[in-house]
Amino acid sequence: MTSRTAALAGAGQRATDALATGRVLVVGAGGLGAPVLTYLAGAGLGRITVVDHDVVDASNLARQTLFALADVGLPKAEVAAARVRAVDPVAEVVALAEPFRPEHVADHDVVVDAADSVEVTRAVSDACAAAGIPFVWGTVLGFDGQVSVFHDAADDPVDFHDLHPEALPDEGSCALDGVLPALCGAVGAVMAAQVTALLAGPRPGSTAPDRHLLGAPLLGRVLTVDARRWRWTESPLRRGPGSGRPVPSADVEPERTSPSALAERLAGDGAPVLVDVRTDEERATGTIAGSVTPDALADDDPRPVVVVCASGRRATAWARTAIAAGRDAVVLDGGITAWRSEGHPTTT
Repeated sequence: MTSRTAALAGAGQRATDALATGRVLVVGAGGLGAPVLTYLAGAGLGRITVVDHDVVDASNLARQTLFALADVGLPKAEVAAARVRAVDPVAEVVALAEPFRPEHVADHDVVVDAADSVEVTRAVSDACAAAGIPFVWGTVLGFDGQVSVFHDAADDPVDFHDLHPEALPDEGSCALDGVLPALCGAVGAVMAAQVTALLAGPRPGSTAPDRHLLGAPLLGRVLTVDARRWRWTESPLRRGPGSGRPVPSADVEPERTSPSALAERLAGDGAPVLVDVRTDEERATGTIAGSVTPDALADDDPRPVVVVCASGRRATAWARTAIAAGRDAVVLDGGITAWRSEGHPTTT
């Protein structure tokens, strides 16, 4: 199965032996996880662990190519694991149908962050840094994609927070903004190649080769693709002298307020400040009167905060970070969608 890999110039048996001992954790079996797992399934790895708490949805089949209509409603992790076993019955394949937890990274050589969620990426980044494990990161939205490799314990350390210093919530989603299905495949294929490059390259404390046999990973480099023109660009990434991890999100679940309760608060004394964390394009379709963007919120504003997004998911992530920083923040339950469905006005 790995004979074509071994035939690569400079690879040989040393590369396939290194892959055979590799233990890889893949977080997310969706649009990015599907192509990653497809290529890793035939890579001759020793163990693959798949973590995903979600189930297969028919609306995602165009880009989540591991799945079929018969899989709709089944746990992604379990279906994905079955597909991998069908390709390589010798490999140890573990399915964890649950949300990512930091302890998942233990006993793995490389982690793949294919969840495409800033909140999950922050958790993966912190866990991998604590364990000294490199992780491969990718993201896609619309026609745009990015791939990089982070390793906080490398000789020249670089991590996700060096690329995105601020602990911002997810902006946009494939459901709202769309995504080109083939872009997921292209980015996912590059991510899978980063895994094999890491495993078949120098690894501290292991018997891995002392040079890169399957290409050099994108450590300290960010590869960006614009699928409108299929232009790939590379940007260097270095750790600055003031680099530091952002304040972690609070573990507590933010309180929620209903649209009707918010309307009453806005009409009374001591109204809260509304922070709309949606994208500029989303806000252009209408906002709740008086809303401000996160950048416009003053650090010393003493008013309580109500966080607004499309449905509540991004607002929850933003509110957790705000609570950790000492703010009084609650989430508009159901987001602007629920606000409109109850007949409350918006402005443009």
